[in-house]
Order: sequence, then structure tokens, then C-alpha cells
Amino acid sequence: MPSLKPVLIAGAGPIGFTVGLNLARRGIPFIILEAADRIFDDPRAGTIHPPTLEMFDHIGVTPLMLDQGYVVGNYHYRDRRDGLVANFDLGVLKDDTPFPYRLMLEQHKICYILRELLKEYEGCEVLMQHRVTSIIQDEAGVAVEVESPQGKKRLEGSYMIGCDGGRSQVRKSMNVTFDGFTYEERFLVLSTRYDFGQHGYALTNYIADPQEWCALFKVPGPDGNGMWRVVFPADAKAEPAAIFEESLVQARVQGFQHKDTPFEIVHRNLYDVHQRVASCYHDGRLLLAGDAAHINNPLGGMGMNFGFHDAFNLTEKLAQVILDGASHSLFEVYDRQRRTVAQEYLQRQTIENKRNIEQKDRSQQAAFYDELRAIVADRDKLRTYLLRVAMIEGVRRAKSIA
Repeated sequence: MPSLKPVLIAGAGPIGFTVGLNLARRGIPFIILEAADRIFDDPRAGTIHPPTLEMFDHIGVTPLMLDQGYVVGNYHYRDRRDGLVANFDLGVLKDDTPFPYRLMLEQHKICYILRELLKEYEGCEVLMQHRVTSIIQDEAGVAVEVESPQGKKRLEGSYMIGCDGGRSQVRKSMNVTFDGFTYEERFLVLSTRYDFGQHGYALTNYIADPQEWCALFKVPGPDGNGMWRVVFPADAKAEPAAIFEESLVQARVQGFQHKDTPFEIVHRNLYDVHQRVASCYHDGRLLLAGDAAHINNPLGGMGMNFGFHDAFNLTEKLAQVILDGASHSLFEVYDRQRRTVAQEYLQRQTIENKRNIEQKDRSQQAAFYDELRAIVADRDKLRTYLLRVAMIEGVRRAKSIA
């Protein structure tokens, strides 16, 4: 529809591309504006939960993801000293979803898949090295200024969607706050090709310890042959060079799985960790999705998935406004649905995940382990628990909000 003004999307990440593909399928033109010069392939999100697979399946993307990812039918909760505490079988969700498993697939590969699919559509632009510097909106549309290799540019659109992460320029241009807190520690992510599976680990593991918990999971890696990531807490005040120092890195990994020779560490990344939710996901013609709207610690692999859920919800409503003349009040519904579950589920669950894995009181830790063992021993309890942690309950809750 050439008469339509394009929707402007800030951020060429997995959420921005998902918004774009959903708009393209409805014939709505868009322009993605990305400050970076490429899609980064450093270790970031890598878990896709069942309801996300369902959403992508409706638009034909899930088979492409399955071709490249690892299907994970279970995950382990472990104690660093005593080993396996509970094995969670996602297969109990087979009557609740056609995808009773997690899929491990790195977010940059999801971006590649979505970007390739966009080539089938007209009216789609992806502009790299275009950093949004200012945004103005009125009743007729949105105008943005960007910095690019060709100099400053001015672009106009009908709406602007901020999919530009925790430091979102779109959110900063809105009359909203980003309330929450920042953890006192950072997360250190180490990647290695060493096969931890030979020691009995599942493809996804949460390993509790009062001094140094860790999370261990396997993603396909650059060649599809597998890359294991280990996540540790790290001192927020220490210099990155000190945290990345080889002997200290080796000591961390050797500390939970001994090996006679050093581990080959392929990547080392350090992240600040926050728990925040925007006070509103819309302001006139400016809208938020993904990390621009909410950020959380990555334990449980929920953040990227929650952003995907935002994207599908928002694009359905935006299409009704643009194509059918529906009221902007639909954006208020979007805000109520997605912000409510961000607070009730995303924030609560991820905060709880971190609190449990680092529990320092041994009696409370023992009680939590007993609770986990009771859950996996009872199929009904396990189903109820997994409906929540696999994000199905949150999607259902959002749909129930008018």
C-alpha cells in the first residue's frame, strides 16, 4: 500500500525484525533504523519457549528455527556440591502446546532468519548505521532525525516503535519512567566447545550455590556442532580485564566441573543486570516492545521471549489501527495486557529465579529443594509449575485482560 506512511522501528534486533515481518505480512510498509553496522553475534539470548514457537508457527517461521536449533525436552536444577536436585520434563505440557519443549537458538540467528524472510516483501527497509537522535510527534505522524554515514537525515512515519533495548532512545523521548533496580553484581558469560553433556548435564542447567551459582546451557554455535555457555555472577566494581583474567576464568569453570587440562574459552562477555519496567508502553504515536519496555535478569530465558510476545500483540493492534481505522485506545489495551504480565510474571519469576539459585540460608535452600522434588514427583504439580515457567500462563493471562 504505497499511500501508507511507513512505520518507523528503532532497533534491528530480534524484536524489531519480528515487528517488521508481522507488518510486512499485512502490507504495512516500515523502516528499521539500527545504530550498529551489523547484527552482533556475541553471546546473548538463546532460549525460545513453547508459546513463542506457537506464535512464530502461525507465520511459518518455527520450522526454520527448528532446522537450526536444539530441541530441549528437559532441564536440570542442580546443587553445586550435591549434583542433580530435580529433572523437569517439559513433555508433560504436550496437551497444552504443540511444542512441549524449549528450543535453543541464538538471537542473532533468529535475526538472520527474519531478515531473510523480509526479502520476499516490498515496502521494507533496514537501514544500518542509522542512529536515532531525536523524535517529534504530532497528530499526523512522527518525524525522526538520524545520524548516518551520509550525514544527518530526517525521516517521517505514521508511528514509531522502540525495539532499541534497555537504553531506548524512543523510550527516552516518551513521557514515561523506567522504574526498577540494577543488581549489585554483573553476569559473566563464558563460552566453550567442551562437551559438559558427557558428565550428565542436560542441555539447560541451573546450578545453585550460596557463594557462586552458575547456569550452564548448550546452543548450536557458529557451526551447529554445539557451544556451551556458562554464566556466573561477577563483581560489579571489578575491572573487566581482571574478571577476564585467564587463571580466574579457568578457576571458575574448574570449580564446578574439574578437567585435567584448561578449558578453551571462546568468548568472554560481561553484562550489567537490571529489573525494570516502563511506566507505560505507549505515548501518542510512540510505542515500546521488548527490552525498551522491560528488562530483567536472564535466568529462565524469558526476556527475549517476552519481547516476541509484545511484538505479536502490538502488531495485531497496530494493523487494526492503520488498516481498519480502529481507535488508538487499542494501544491502551496493549499496555494493560503486556505491562501487567511483565510485572506479574516476568519480573516476579526472574527475580525469584535469581533469589533461589543464590540462596545463602541452607535450611531455606533445603526446603526449596524439597519443594522442587515434590513438584517433579507429581505430574499435576509439574504441569502447573511448567505452565508458569514456560510462559504459557503469562500469555493466557494477557489475553484475559480487556
